[in-house]
Amino acid sequence: MNTWDIVQIFLILAIMTGAMYALLFLVKKYLYSFEKKGTSETQINVISTQTILPKRFVSVIEFNNSVYLLGVSDQSVNLIDKYEADSLKNNIDEEKESDEKPNFLKMLKNNMGIK
Repeated sequence: MNTWDIVQIFLILAIMTGAMYALLFLVKKYLYSFEKKGTSETQINVISTQTILPKRFVSVIEFNNSVYLLGVSDQSVNLIDKYEADSLKNNIDEEKESDEKPNFLKMLKNNMGIK
């Protein structure tokens, strides 16, 4: 076995490795392409998911102008509560407006009597 045979083996190995990575890239790009937020045709929108225990989650989803609070485990999905989307958004907007706190500079100016 001479030097050219060893170079030839490494060259073939490099070409095969490159071909496998290219194939993996193409499979990931075209075969498993999906949007995480869903398409415009999808009527289900996952708003938020929070882990509470291992393999147990609380999810908020929107479907047909309603917002659902779901308890999700590896064995079941349970409906915890249901809200109308419009009323829920109005309540959230009202809470944000009422919970606005002045920043430190505004509080300092008010306490010092400076406008």
